[in-house]
Amino acid sequence: MQIFQLPMGAPITTLTDTLVESLSEHQYCLIDQCLPSDTIAALCRLALARDQQGQMHQAGTSKAAITNPNLRADRIAWLEADDPDPALQAYFSLMAEVQQMANRHLMMGLATYETHFALYPAGSNGYATHIDQFRQHATQIPSGVRSLTAIIYLNEDWPEQAGGALRLYLDEHHQPPEQDARHLDILPLGGRLVLFLSAGFWHQVLPAIQPRVSVTGWFKTR
Repeated sequence: MQIFQLPMGAPITTLTDTLVESLSEHQYCLIDQCLPSDTIAALCRLALARDQQGQMHQAGTSKAAITNPNLRADRIAWLEADDPDPALQAYFSLMAEVQQMANRHLMMGLATYETHFALYPAGSNGYATHIDQFRQHATQIPSGVRSLTAIIYLNEDWPEQAGGALRLYLDEHHQPPEQDARHLDILPLGGRLVLFLSAGFWHQVLPAIQPRVSVTGWFKTR
């Protein structure tokens, strides 16, 4: 697993070649320090504050958005691009740069973006193995479906023993893979950006012993 580091304070465009090459060859990319540490901390505070204010709700699974904490334990709050909060504006600017790079260099046809805060309480079950785009869309992507998944972790400190890794299954599977199938376990370190093709990877969130906060989004096709 190769994790690239964005030079402190540098725009993500300095990693254009790296990002494009990684997505082309591996269909995923990991970048640390994707935003300044004070922006990551501000986003984390904002997510926790919205949870304390009752603005987050239990996330659901499937098109029917059925809630089942045994399958998916996070609480979420959807975000809007016109929110004036400076940290959110920095986040949306970063995602706009990613979208432009993917469209210019990979011809992905990304048009819209949807995103939310996600908070997994300490001791929760995480999120069972799932995929972000239906498999029948893997070769011919219709308009308006999730094409590229983007996750930024907001946790200030995350020891390995806390759990909570994103388990990304690497081989093609037509149904949820077994736990011992070939995979990467990606720790949710603050400032880490994970990008992967939405139709290409089954993945899950492993249980954690401390609260786990991220901002997760999906670029959709035209």
